[in-house]
Amino acid sequence: MSYIEIRDLDFSYNGKKKVLESINLQVEKGEWIACLGHNGSGKSTLAKALVGLLEPELGEIEIDGLLLTEETAYEIRKKIGIVFQNPDNQFVGVTVRDDIAFGMENLCVPREEMIEKIDFYAKKVNMLDFLDKEPTNLSGGQKQQVAIAGILAMQSEIIIFDEATSMLDPFSREELIKYIRTLHKEGLTIIMITHDINEALLADKILVLNKGKIEAFEETEKIMKKREVFVESRLELPIALDLANALESNGNATKIRKKLWEYALTK
Repeated sequence: MSYIEIRDLDFSYNGKKKVLESINLQVEKGEWIACLGHNGSGKSTLAKALVGLLEPELGEIEIDGLLLTEETAYEIRKKIGIVFQNPDNQFVGVTVRDDIAFGMENLCVPREEMIEKIDFYAKKVNMLDFLDKEPTNLSGGQKQQVAIAGILAMQSEIIIFDEATSMLDPFSREELIKYIRTLHKEGLTIIMITHDINEALLADKILVLNKGKIEAFEETEKIMKKREVFVESRLELPIALDLANALESNGNATKIRKKLWEYALTK
């Protein structure tokens, strides 16, 4: 049994047009999955369904052997956290300290333990010196780091990043991606919803959604060779990879393709 299993999942906001249809997906513990898709493909809807914010019309979601239901949603939310697109929409505390504490308060973590965890996870995301700052005084990247600290403090084992880099400046985006890579190395399961294929290249596997259905789900290097998947889903491959695939199709450019792959993966 996989760590995360989605079976025959359907969802509709109005009971008519399906936003998600026949979604079957297995994610192993510690994997980094990037989810790509055009606007309206169902990426964010899938993320919200995974954390129990939306109830599917049909199908099942199972996380670490626990079936997601109204009765188990509280337990499952201890295992999974989500970082949203707009960092301003995820703050509930007056200070950074309050915000990191919020989730632990809901879990009734003892005060002394909570204080230790706030300091530990604030330091882990390089925000220890900002604990008494108001969230409005932080940069976009720092706000996302605080959100991650709050999730980690709840001992979450899965983090979903729902377009979390899309509103950040280039420096903040780069810093957040570096930290996501660190979390992955530490064994957390990462699901990254993104519109940026260059970010997706860092993941172990790529999930492509198209009109609410799974267009493809494979290891990153394999799926990046399938240009037709991206054309069908109205996505563009990075120029380096598109050129590499074209060269390889001529059967005479293995070394050049390898170098182009290395270039793309370091961007």
